[in-house]
Amino acid sequence: MTKQKNKASRMPVKDSRSGGRKPTLLFVDYAVPRYDVYAGSRTNFMYLKLLVEMGLEVKFLPADFQRVEPYSSELNQLGIETLDGEWYQENWQHWLRENGQGLDYVFFHKPDPAATFLPAVKSCTNAAIIYQCHDLHYLRLRREAELENNPAILEEANLYEEKEDSIFTGSDVVLTFSEAEAKFIQGRFPHKQIFTVPLFFYRDVREPERDFSQRHDLLFVGACAHTPNRDAIAWFCSEVLPHIQQQIPAIVLNVVGADPARDISSLQSESIRILGRLSEGELQSLYDSTRLMVVPLRFGAGVKGKIIEALYNGVPIVSTAIGLEGIGGIDRLASAQDSPADFAAEVVALYQAEKKLEELSRRGSKLVADNFTFRRTADLMNRILSTCKEEAARRLAAALSDATWQPPPRLIAFYLPQYHPIPENDAWWGEGFTEWRNVSSAEPIFPGHYQPHVPADLGYYDLRHEETRIAQAELAGKYGVEGFCYYHYWFSGRRLLERPLEDLLRSGKPDFPFCICWANENWTRRWDGEDQQILMQQDYSEDDDRRHIQSLLPIFEDKRYTRVNGKPLFLVYRTENIPNPARTAEIWRAEARKAGIGELYLCRVESMGKCDPGDIGFDAAVEFAPDWWNKGPRLKAGSEPFAQAEGGLANGDLAGFCDNNYVHSYQGMADTMMAKAIPVYKWFRCVTPGWDNWARRRKGASIFLDSTPEKYQAWLTRAIDSTSTRLLGEERIVFVNAWNEWAEGNHLEPDQKFGHAYLEATRQALEKSQLAADSRRVGASDDVRMGQLMSQLVNHKHRLHELEGQVLLRDQQIEELLSSTSWRMTVPIRWAKQQLLDLKKRLSR
Repeated sequence: MTKQKNKASRMPVKDSRSGGRKPTLLFVDYAVPRYDVYAGSRTNFMYLKLLVEMGLEVKFLPADFQRVEPYSSELNQLGIETLDGEWYQENWQHWLRENGQGLDYVFFHKPDPAATFLPAVKSCTNAAIIYQCHDLHYLRLRREAELENNPAILEEANLYEEKEDSIFTGSDVVLTFSEAEAKFIQGRFPHKQIFTVPLFFYRDVREPERDFSQRHDLLFVGACAHTPNRDAIAWFCSEVLPHIQQQIPAIVLNVVGADPARDISSLQSESIRILGRLSEGELQSLYDSTRLMVVPLRFGAGVKGKIIEALYNGVPIVSTAIGLEGIGGIDRLASAQDSPADFAAEVVALYQAEKKLEELSRRGSKLVADNFTFRRTADLMNRILSTCKEEAARRLAAALSDATWQPPPRLIAFYLPQYHPIPENDAWWGEGFTEWRNVSSAEPIFPGHYQPHVPADLGYYDLRHEETRIAQAELAGKYGVEGFCYYHYWFSGRRLLERPLEDLLRSGKPDFPFCICWANENWTRRWDGEDQQILMQQDYSEDDDRRHIQSLLPIFEDKRYTRVNGKPLFLVYRTENIPNPARTAEIWRAEARKAGIGELYLCRVESMGKCDPGDIGFDAAVEFAPDWWNKGPRLKAGSEPFAQAEGGLANGDLAGFCDNNYVHSYQGMADTMMAKAIPVYKWFRCVTPGWDNWARRRKGASIFLDSTPEKYQAWLTRAIDSTSTRLLGEERIVFVNAWNEWAEGNHLEPDQKFGHAYLEATRQALEKSQLAADSRRVGASDDVRMGQLMSQLVNHKHRLHELEGQVLLRDQQIEELLSSTSWRMTVPIRWAKQQLLDLKKRLSR
C-alpha cells in the first residue's frame, strides 16, 4: 500500500544567462545509467529525470560513448539527448568547442569522467560546474589497502586522492551523499560550497505490510563485482553466518546482485542462495518477504544505496560502521556491529523480536519521508543550481580581475648540449666532432640564403668550460629567458652528451633554472630520428623505465630545477615512439612518489604526432616550432623570396633545389601556427626565431626564409598573449626553440649578422605583453591604459603587414592547388559532375 505524499511537479529553473531559453545542462558520467543493475546508475537516473522535470534541457555524455539499450532510448524518451557513438568519441572536443558557450551547467559524476572532461569544459565553456562525489574513491581504496595490507592499492588510493582534490578545486560546487564526507571535504576546502544530497529519493513513501510473522530470511543487495560487496559477502558467509545458524538453523541468506564471480557463485547452498540479478518486480517481492537486511561491509566510502532502499521498503537493517556511515539519523535505527560475533548476535536478537522489527520498520519509513523525497530533493537542487551559478560568476570574474593576480608567462628555451666532443661522435663523424663542424661548413645556396650562422659574443664555445655556461645563463636572464630545457639522451642506460648537465649539477653553477627533455629518438646518420642508418637505437621496457626515472630523481631534487605547481617538469620529445606511454608514465610517477619526490609534471612534445596528453597519463603538451603539419605553403623557385636569386643560380638549378628540399616562408609558418585551433587539453605554445637545417642536411632540408627579429617579436607576443588568456599560475609557460640549435638555424644566442636583436625582441615581447596585461587589470591607471593604446597604434602598421602576408599566403595556396597534378587530372570528373547537376535541374522543372 502506498501513501501519496509528493505529487509530480514542474519547477522551472530561471537563469538570467540563458536569455529566456531553457537552461542547458550537460551531464557526464562513465556510462549510460543501467539503473536496475548498479546503485550509482540508479542514482543518476533519478537525478536525470528530476533535472528534466525542473525544466532544464539535459544532454548526457557517457565517457565510454557507448549506446546501451534499452537505457539510452529511455533517456531519449525523457527528452535527453545522448552524445554517444563513434562520431562523438572522435569529435567530442570539436563538439564542445562549437557548443560549449550554450551550456549553462555541467554536472560531473565520479572522478574518472570528471578528470577526463573537466579541463576541456573549463577551456571551452563558461558553464557552472557541479561535481557529484558518489563517494571518496581514495578513502574507499585506502580502507581496502589497510584491511588487506596491500601497498599497490594504497598507491592507487594516493593517485585518486590527488585526482579528486584537483576536481574539488576545479568545481564550483561539490555534492556528496554522505554527511561524514561533506565535513571531511569542507575541512580540506573550507571555502568550497559543499551540499549533502540524497542518494535516492522517491515520489511516494511506501507503507509496507509490517506483519513480520509472515516475513523470513536475510537479504544482501549489491553488485557482486564491486570489491567491497564481494568482500562483504565472503566475510559474512564464512565468519558471521555460522554463528547465526547455531541459534537459527533454518535461516537463509539471499544474495542479489549482478555479475557474481566464481568465488561468490560457489557459496551457493541450502542456506545461501546466490540469486544474481533480479527484475524490479522480483526484487520488490523479496523486500516484501524479507525479515532483515544485512550490510556487512568492511571497507568502502559514501552512503550505501542498499541501506536507503531497505528503509524505503520497510526492512530493518544490521550493519557494520562502514555501511551506516554518512546517513543522518541512522543511529536511531541501527548500531554498528563490526566483529563477527557482535554482528551475529545482533541479527539473532532482532530476527526473533517481531515487535522491535515492526518499530524499526516504521522509523525507517519516517527517515525516508523526512529526507529522501522528490520534493525535498527538487527544492535542494534549485538552491544548488543558484549557488553554482553565483560561484561560477565569481570564478570567471576573478580570472579577469586583480582578485587573482597571475604571474607573467615564463619563457623556457630548448638547449642543445652537443658542443663538446664525445667518443661516439668521434667514431661516427670524425675525431673532435661537435655541432660547430656542421655550422661552420655551411654555405649559402642562393643570394639571400643566410648561411653560415657565425656566433658572435660567445664564439665557437666548448660546453666543458664553466665560464661558457655561466655566460649563457647571464645573457639569457638579462633578456627575460627564465630557464633552459636541456635535451637529455638516454639509450637503455647509456647516456650521451651528459657532460654539461653533470657539470652543472656538480658545481652548482650557473644558478639558473633548468629542466630536461628526453630526446627519445634514434640517432641516425641522416639526423632525422627515424629508423634508417641508425647509429644509436632506442629500446623500451618497463625495467628500463624504472632505471631511467631512478637516474633522474637526483636531478629533480636540485633546487634550480623548474617546477610547475611544485612538481618537477619533465618533457618527452616523442611519446608516440614509446610502446605504452601510459604505463611508462605510471611507472615514473610511482617511482617518484616512492623516492619522496612527489608528483611529476609530465609533458609530451608535439614534435611529430598529436594526442591528448591525458590519454597517456601526461599532464600537458608542448607545441613544437616548426609544426610540421602547420608550416604554411611550400615555396617555388619563381616565388618572391627567390626573386634576387636569378643572378646566382639558374632558374633550373633553383627549381631543383626547391624540389629536393622543403622551402617555406617564416611568416607563413608563424601565421599558420597561430591560426591553429586551441586544443582542449593543457597546451604550451612554442615559437622559434628561425629554422634552416641546411647545415646538417644537404638534401631534404627544411628552410624557412626571411626571418627577422621584428617578425619573431610579433609571433612571440601573440604566443605570450595567448598563454596569458588561457593558463593560470605556474602553468603560464611559453617555449622557445631554441637557445642554441645553431645547425638548425634556430638560436637566440647572438650571431654576427643580427647581434642581440633576437634577444632584444624577446625582451620587447615580454614587456609589451606585460603592459597589455596591466592595462586589462581592474583598476589599472590611465597612464598604463594610454601606454597600451599608444603601443597598439605604433604596432598597427605591422599588424596590417601580417594580415597582408596571410592574404598572400592564401593566394599562393590557391595557385599551388590550381597548378597541381591532382587538380588537372580531376577536370573531367568535375566537368561530368556539373553536367549531371545541370541535367537534374532540367528534369526537375
